[in-house]
Amino acid sequence: MMEEDAKRIDEVTECPYVVGNKITLQLEGRPVQATIVKTFEPWTQSCAMVLSFDSDLSAIGIEGNVVLKIYDRRFSTELRSLWKRAGPWTPEIERDLYKLLCSDEGMEFAIEYERSCIKEREEEHGFIPTIIEEDTSEEQDQQNTHEQEGTNKSDSTNGNGNAKSKGTLSIFSMLSIKLFSPLFHGCKIVFRGLSCAIRFFASGNNPINKYHRTTGEQQTNNLEAVVEDPEESENEEEEWDRTCEEVDTYVAKQILYEAEIRAYETMKDLQGIYVPRIFAHTKMLGPKYTQDQPFSRYFEHPGILMEYIEGFPLHELPENAPRKAWHPIVDKAIEIVNNIMRHGVLNDDTNV
Repeated sequence: MMEEDAKRIDEVTECPYVVGNKITLQLEGRPVQATIVKTFEPWTQSCAMVLSFDSDLSAIGIEGNVVLKIYDRRFSTELRSLWKRAGPWTPEIERDLYKLLCSDEGMEFAIEYERSCIKEREEEHGFIPTIIEEDTSEEQDQQNTHEQEGTNKSDSTNGNGNAKSKGTLSIFSMLSIKLFSPLFHGCKIVFRGLSCAIRFFASGNNPINKYHRTTGEQQTNNLEAVVEDPEESENEEEEWDRTCEEVDTYVAKQILYEAEIRAYETMKDLQGIYVPRIFAHTKMLGPKYTQDQPFSRYFEHPGILMEYIEGFPLHELPENAPRKAWHPIVDKAIEIVNNIMRHGVLNDDTNV
């Protein structure tokens, strides 16, 4: 049965985020269908697109077209390549990940790896991603308690307007210059939203560190193991490394997603003024045969629905605005970046 399920994953062989395609999202606990009307490519650490919902969602404040930023580890090109992570996605990778998580050893590795990432985030940034959903132990309860304390501390710090290096949330916002959307009248310029892939700032270090591909216990067992077939062992090691890279990519995209949510919460007073309004958090479910499994989250893709503002890329400014408007537009862009930075969110597209 497991092999049959794994083969069914191959039904998804290419990126579904194509203009004209329909996708189904989970919104407030129910499925809603939308049509893709525009995409913002190339994909970065998330996949950004414009959606038109097939049903009326005005009751929850969504009217007209909206932007969806979905953290899909399979097709977020920059996420997979920025730190030489997992390489291009293939159906074979998804099948191997499914097989890994169906085994007790694989699931134990994934959970231990997630917890090591959570511990690092807590130690280095005072932030605990809520990657692991199951509260199955006293240790997890303690982690949740620490997370709440850390959240309260961050909220208090943000409320005082401080941007200190310790005990505060330092977030990188990859603001794409392409998404600033000037209108045409002086200082009343409205900019398009963020093509964000928010991550935490660690001085001089990559925010997502790569871990060993085996746990300490597994390393000990490997030393004691007798290798009878070196070629077979090498093939198994390659498959294990590749599959563990996919677990690593899952953890990375989840941290980025949660960091972006925190960033927008921090900038709540700027929403609709300097940054887009956030309408809702959403997700795409994985294949049906994974949804009731303890590892279903590995095949889900979280996303953010935000305001869509018509406009043009900033590099096309000369073709779309009169020369006399250029200077006010640039001044407004600098003002926006400064306001964002005052909230403890850093823009790595500028020299700061």
